[in-house]
Amino acid sequence: MRLLLAGFAVTVVVYLVLALNAPKVFEVLVYDESKLMPPDIEPEVVNRIVANTNKGEATVPVVIFGPRVEEKARELSRLYPNATTPWTVLDKALEAYYKKVGEVVDNATARFREAALEIARYTNSTCGDLERLADAYRKAREEARRLLLATYGVAAYGKAVDNSTAQFLQLYEEYVKTYDVDTAVRLAADKAYGNVSNLLANVTWKNWATDNAVDSVAVAILSARLNKTLIDTARAVSVLGARQYLYVALLNSTPAMLRPYLPLLVCGGDVEKAVGTFRNALWRNITSHNPPPTLYSLPLVSELVYRDQYAIAVVKTSGGQPTIPADIGVPVSTSQLLKSFQEVVTQDVSLIDKTTAAALFLVLLTVLGTILTPLIIVSTVGLTYLALLGFIFHIRDVQPIYYLTVYMAAPVVFAIGVDYMLLMSGRYAEERAHGNDKLSAVSTVRKYANRAIAASAAVVATSLGSFAVSPLPFMQSIGIGYLITTAFVVVSVFVIFPSLLLILGDKIFWPRKTISAHEGRSKFLEVAVSTALRRPLLTTVVAVLITLLSFMFLITTLKVTTNPVVAMPETPYKKALEVATTYFSNITALSTTYIAMRKPPPGGLLAEIEKLPHFVNYTVDQRGEWYVVSIKLSVEDTSDELLYIYHRLDELRRVYGPFLIGGAASWKNVIFSEIYVRFWNLQVYIIIALAFLILSFLLRSFLIPARLLATVLMSISWSLALEVLIFQEAMGKPTYWLVPVILFAFLIAIGTDYDIFIVARIREELERGLGERDAIKRAIVATGPIVTGAAMILAAAFSTLLLSQTLVLRQVGFTIALAALIDAFIIRPLVVPAMMVLAGRYNWLWIGGYSINTYKQSADPVGADSRRS
Repeated sequence: MRLLLAGFAVTVVVYLVLALNAPKVFEVLVYDESKLMPPDIEPEVVNRIVANTNKGEATVPVVIFGPRVEEKARELSRLYPNATTPWTVLDKALEAYYKKVGEVVDNATARFREAALEIARYTNSTCGDLERLADAYRKAREEARRLLLATYGVAAYGKAVDNSTAQFLQLYEEYVKTYDVDTAVRLAADKAYGNVSNLLANVTWKNWATDNAVDSVAVAILSARLNKTLIDTARAVSVLGARQYLYVALLNSTPAMLRPYLPLLVCGGDVEKAVGTFRNALWRNITSHNPPPTLYSLPLVSELVYRDQYAIAVVKTSGGQPTIPADIGVPVSTSQLLKSFQEVVTQDVSLIDKTTAAALFLVLLTVLGTILTPLIIVSTVGLTYLALLGFIFHIRDVQPIYYLTVYMAAPVVFAIGVDYMLLMSGRYAEERAHGNDKLSAVSTVRKYANRAIAASAAVVATSLGSFAVSPLPFMQSIGIGYLITTAFVVVSVFVIFPSLLLILGDKIFWPRKTISAHEGRSKFLEVAVSTALRRPLLTTVVAVLITLLSFMFLITTLKVTTNPVVAMPETPYKKALEVATTYFSNITALSTTYIAMRKPPPGGLLAEIEKLPHFVNYTVDQRGEWYVVSIKLSVEDTSDELLYIYHRLDELRRVYGPFLIGGAASWKNVIFSEIYVRFWNLQVYIIIALAFLILSFLLRSFLIPARLLATVLMSISWSLALEVLIFQEAMGKPTYWLVPVILFAFLIAIGTDYDIFIVARIREELERGLGERDAIKRAIVATGPIVTGAAMILAAAFSTLLLSQTLVLRQVGFTIALAALIDAFIIRPLVVPAMMVLAGRYNWLWIGGYSINTYKQSADPVGADSRRS
């Protein structure tokens, strides 16, 4: 015992020193699997080839969320002048449009101005001539009107106004006696006014007062100096005006472009006004028939905006990520997504750890009915967890730590650590209740409890540590991390907790004053075990049928996603990625896959590349002796679609190869093949085989380990089926591909605890001489509260993962917690006793016979009769 206490002191000191560095571990975690990859795999080889292919500026897509999308996009352009947004593209298109329209209008206006000036100059002199003709015509009409009044007018009214008209009237009155009126007027006019009768040739007494008579006399007056054409022109200009006359005269001979503007040009009109009017009209005409571009009329720009709700922009950066205010836009970046994921998960871990400790304390308080024991157990486990984190921090240079290693370590430490300590405290209480002294009780606890714990810990290390055989360093990190986790828990359980039992003794159950065993305290367990023992075959058949139905449901319904983005919390960066891939998939290049070959890529291969799903574009570069085809795709680096892309390229290299495949699709294939496919095709069988061998040697039985693994698989299939039903069918969330892997590894590791505890107790009771059925019933009922409490602890430890914002942790937490409850409340009290009683003496079949020497068929006559019946 002194050696135990010395080990206790050393262990506690070491744990305390390590715990001081626990918070630092979150600063050295690796979130990107590609940083933990071996150097000889295909994508890493291609990485070295294309290392300098993409130099210079990088482009980062940015999603802009509505409302006020345009305002936010223009603000982004002000922050990053080199940013390309729908509105910068539109502005450039409008600039080009108006420049082109302006050039057309300017050229047409210049030609119009020349023609307009020519018309104005020509018509300016012509208008003067026409005005003079019109003036002469008007004067001729005035003379004609005076002549008619001085002749026919005087004759008609018989009154004279002056001496000449008096003379005319006298002569007219003499001639009219001899001649007709018209002849008398002409004769008298010639005598009185000179020779003017020729001017009155077309005038008669009947029409002398009409406008035609005036026009006839005027024409006669003008005929002396003008020809008929000029007289007709003068007449027309006097009626229309020179400007209108010229407009009509020039209308048919003027080019169509100038006709509407002739009124402004003739007779030296306002040329500038005509030019301005023409320019404005031409601008309106062009822009109405060929409207300026808009967001939705330009094919490229229309693809950058979705219903004024979202817009996609591109920011060029020479290094690092652009710093963009969240209220303007969100970069679509894997590094930013991982960074936000890291921040959220780090917050989750703090909350989950605190909640886990509180939940475990409450469960322990309920199960044990004491205060000090839960405090000691939770404190011991908490110290173990902190020491583990500190140790992981110290080995960071030797073994890089993948983030899931730490985030899944807490549930493992708390689950198995508390389970083991609960088993030990329960067995100590039972031994003390039977009257054994403290030293004897601690000795018994170490003897019997350690045997079960050793078996369980060995299976835990085998199952979870099996990830260490993966060729991928980040999976090796998980496996090695869990081996270290198991080691720390085992040290705490084998050294720290027994020492506390030895030091505190019965005080560990404070404030309880009496120590009592848990035997017979669970009525439910007693009824369940009795039922199973009465109907073992029916119970087993029902369990098998439920398992088969679960498998059928999983085979036909389970949808697995390999995209970690699905499992990430709902951050703005994840939302931006979803928007980019949903609404802008045709124009947003989010990932690059490379083909490296030693000869120029054939045209057939390039044509097939263009047919790939989510294809955006490709470039071909020569890097030394390699030709590199960089294929841009509109899916993120983690998309499930990349697996199909890889398989399609793999098919193409059988035709056009050989060539190497690198980049996003190749990394995706490596991770999926080396983890998921490798696990289900190889690792799962290694886990089962090693677990079977370990349990066989520790339990000294061939059948019990097989039955134990079978019942664990029942729990796995039932809980996974319920997870698919709830998360996938009800909530529309696919199952992340690591969930079945983690579920299987964890339940094989942890789900064996309860069975080992029960089997160890059954063996103990059989060795004491009880019959088969009595031993089974007594063991399950006696350990019932402990097993039930352990299940509740495991469920509590993993159910706190439901508080996480990460889907994979929520799915793992739900599934393992549910599996633990199914295992403790259905499998162990019903299926296990039913299958064990059906197997009978073959449960203990071992090398050279049976492993329990005291086992005799006659020791259980009632059971024998029941089996015979």
